[in-house]
Amino acid sequence: METTKTIIDTDILIDLLRNKKEAVAFVAALEEKKIELSTTAINAFELHYGAHKSRQPQKNLQATKKLLSRLNVWPLTARSAQKAGHIYAQLETKGQTIGLRDTIIGAIAITREQSVATRNTEHFKKITGLKIITPQEP
Repeated sequence: METTKTIIDTDILIDLLRNKKEAVAFVAALEEKKIELSTTAINAFELHYGAHKSRQPQKNLQATKKLLSRLNVWPLTARSAQKAGHIYAQLETKGQTIGLRDTIIGAIAITREQSVATRNTEHFKKITGLKIITPQEP
């Protein structure tokens, strides 16, 4: 199945905010393929948290707001919360836990039938049924 929608993870969003050419080229390649780009409220939280902790919070909060305005930002719904609970319990049973935030991001992606664009494959590859896109393969 060809990916037509993807959630951009925080690591790539941060690189976009820093104007790193690899991230800019990766996202441009996705847009060229007409892939619908979005993110989640969890990723938005992570960006806002980082901006508040930065040396230039106002500047970084403004840049974060501008970037997020270009994307659909998906919320945690009852359905994705149910899926996240299932994923987290499964991983815990296997002794393969990942961060709660990554679990929720993955669950939102699965329930919305989207892939996740990330370099953080170590965590996301543990989520069964989640398609991952990395900057090496847009």
